[in-house]
Amino acid sequence: MTIDVQPSGVLDIGSYQSKFIIFKIDKSEVYILSKIILKTEGINKGFISDLPKLKKLINELIGKAEDVANLNIKKVYLSISSLNCSFISFCNSKNIGGYEVENQKDVQFLINDSVNLFKDCYLNCDILHLFNTSFRTDKINHIENPTGILADTLENEMHLVFSRNNILKNFMNLITSNNLKLKKIIFSPYVLGLLTYTESPLSDASITIDFGHEKTSVTVFKNDNFILSFSIPIGSWHVTNDIAKSLNLNFDIAENLKIKHSSCKNIDNDIVHKYIESENFGFKSYKKISNNILNKIVSARVEEIIDYINQELIYFSRSKQHFNKIVITGQGSKIKGFFELLEKKLLVKFLTIEKLSCKIKNNIITDEFDVCLSVINYISKSYNKEIKSNSNTKKNFFHKLYSLFN
Repeated sequence: MTIDVQPSGVLDIGSYQSKFIIFKIDKSEVYILSKIILKTEGINKGFISDLPKLKKLINELIGKAEDVANLNIKKVYLSISSLNCSFISFCNSKNIGGYEVENQKDVQFLINDSVNLFKDCYLNCDILHLFNTSFRTDKINHIENPTGILADTLENEMHLVFSRNNILKNFMNLITSNNLKLKKIIFSPYVLGLLTYTESPLSDASITIDFGHEKTSVTVFKNDNFILSFSIPIGSWHVTNDIAKSLNLNFDIAENLKIKHSSCKNIDNDIVHKYIESENFGFKSYKKISNNILNKIVSARVEEIIDYINQELIYFSRSKQHFNKIVITGQGSKIKGFFELLEKKLLVKFLTIEKLSCKIKNNIITDEFDVCLSVINYISKSYNKEIKSNSNTKKNFFHKLYSLFN
């Protein structure tokens, strides 16, 4: 199927940096027209903390990108922090009574019933992504398409990504205040994991880890299904903060230390030192820092993150399930020795660890736009397990019909 998308924007609002890309899809070919990165303002731990500052930031991002691309855009896709979102799974069932399963009567009924069940339990929330991962007849038979099959019962497994209505409305108002149409709010861990899945067709199981600024997100794809996602509220910022507090340094110096000199590998030789320049009230001073101590601070925090990941993946480790690959992204993943420590400490079994790499590169040579490129991949390549939604224009923006028959 040929896909065409007029010039549109992808906005990734991060805790530390925000990125914006203008792209178009012509006959399924993706073209990156411009890209901009600015330091984030008005966001704290993924939530809007200063609306005027955030509006100014988005105006500047979009304006600069439009100037570079020499055009004006009308539509924007938005990725927000995973700390704003939640992931749940449940199973739903319908009694068929020994008759043939029908599309509208039975299959669509389960979808509608699942959405209604969610709405009854989460009154102030809205669905961002809805997945029907499998059907089962008579409790045990896994069926790809149950239509026409005789069965006593029909079950489906549902996965949902959702967020609170007020959070979504605030971001929607932020975009529409710039006279732009918000096409969709997208859960970034899902599209990062989907990128790994779509670009590794021979891998039947993969884990994608986004070691970000204020959080670390993990996504699991297995047997073509998006089956798990979770976020840990610890990221590379916490590593820098540990360095600053432990060594009595200001944050900027600690960040520079982390990037240029730190490692997850402990060094036994205490002779190795680095001299760090600081400035207070115009007086320059030098402080001698042991690499051994620095690396112990860094590795302790990174090991804590891996421990939390292991706790969430304990089912896979106990059942000895194997994964083809672990794919890593995020600024925190650039800390030296992270890959080696992850390979040593991660309890699940896997074949390889590698860096996330998107084939949609065009003129982008850095990995800082991984989320934006993953969103574009999501737009250009549909995932058949996600049930798309249609907005009813006569009703509220968040009132949607989820249907297998769209």
